[in-house]
Amino acid sequence: MERTRRFSRQMEAARQFLLSGWGLVAQAALAGLVIIFHMEVAGMVAFVLLFSVVVVVSDNLLATSPALLFASLFLIKCHDSLQVFLPFWWLVFLPVGALVFHLVAYHRPLQRGKAFWPLLAVSFAVTLGGLGAISAKEYFAGVSLYHMAALGFGMLFFYVLLGSYIRAEKGFDLTLWFTRLMLAVGLLACFMVLHHYLEHLPLVLEKRTILPFQWRNNISSFLMLAMPFAFSRAVKRPWCLPAGLLMYGCILLSGSRGGMLFGFLELLMCLALLLFADRKRRILYLVIAGLGLLAALLFLRELVSFLSPAFLRLLMIFAPGEQEVRELLYARAVQDFRNHPLFGVGLGFMGNRDVHPSKDFALCWYHNAPLQVLGSMGLVGVAAYLYQTVVRCVIFLRRRTVFHLTLFVAWVGIEMMSLVNPGVFAPVPYLLLVTMFVLLAEKTDAPAKQADAPEETIAEDTPLQH
Repeated sequence: MERTRRFSRQMEAARQFLLSGWGLVAQAALAGLVIIFHMEVAGMVAFVLLFSVVVVVSDNLLATSPALLFASLFLIKCHDSLQVFLPFWWLVFLPVGALVFHLVAYHRPLQRGKAFWPLLAVSFAVTLGGLGAISAKEYFAGVSLYHMAALGFGMLFFYVLLGSYIRAEKGFDLTLWFTRLMLAVGLLACFMVLHHYLEHLPLVLEKRTILPFQWRNNISSFLMLAMPFAFSRAVKRPWCLPAGLLMYGCILLSGSRGGMLFGFLELLMCLALLLFADRKRRILYLVIAGLGLLAALLFLRELVSFLSPAFLRLLMIFAPGEQEVRELLYARAVQDFRNHPLFGVGLGFMGNRDVHPSKDFALCWYHNAPLQVLGSMGLVGVAAYLYQTVVRCVIFLRRRTVFHLTLFVAWVGIEMMSLVNPGVFAPVPYLLLVTMFVLLAEKTDAPAKQADAPEETIAEDTPLQH
């Protein structure tokens, strides 16, 4: 009996640690070691094991988020490396087995949130995409089945499962914990960029320009997802404001054209959020913004020179060669829609590889989310995704709290990046995170307690007053 009680206490202590700030720090530190020593393959194995252990130990599926996000972050360096990871296919049985154990050991009734019906509509649109147009070989190809499942009914399953198994435990601040998690993701992403520059410092000093690297768009997407949380946390912890500015600085260092442009727009949205949320320090924030703008103007020549590769790539959009590829992709999307207006050509359609060849186990993207819906799913997809977008806006904006608006800004950020990249059509981690945003907005949609909020500082779960 005593042994059983001791085991129960140890399990409870482990669960509390996994949902604590120190638990986040420990997992982020492990991911940092993977980045420093370039051990992405070993790191993947380690984090799959960690994820599986957390699923078994913790009765709150939210505790699995750090392992999933940190691993997704450092694995963006492994571009076009399907053959490297194929020998480890058997590892999938570990998290699947752990999840089955979790569902049995911590059984809870399934719950259906407000976003269920839009997700169901999208699931049908994704599955029916290409009906009457795509060949059976393309439709039932592994890459097609994976993306249809992950973007459709698989994501619906994740939404229902996570929504049912997130526990609102007494003394556990869900909004604070998730804000800290996204802060950790953003800071780890900054560490990846800065570590890359430190390793190539002689080259940077020699050329005095940003470094080109393949994972620039993915790291920018992560940073844009995390940046709003740094600004919202600055309401209570002012040191988080420099962290948010650092995140945009690392977006610039990445050389991503989409990150440079849309990241700046998101930066303005973050500043607006800060001004609305923290009335006490509005003048200070405006002064900081003014000084930042003045510094950028004073060092404009040096700044443009240092960022010139990104600026040149941005201008290349209007050059004949680059424009031809983009115009052909966009034109193909419209043409595919016109030829098959009801269901489109399907996600697995590979007829556009002559314009933009896709990598192993990757779809033939149009590189624009609205056009992807139009070309791949037709009018059925347009209706489903429009329905989902409206419902998401209602969920995010129905209660204007700092946390809800932060989720909204982060969602708008990744949607902007999806205008020039696959973005939310990448099931893991981007669509997974967006679905989690929606879930958290629903879970925190209860009336806020304002008793402990400072007089002129809006609490994270308090409706904004103007």
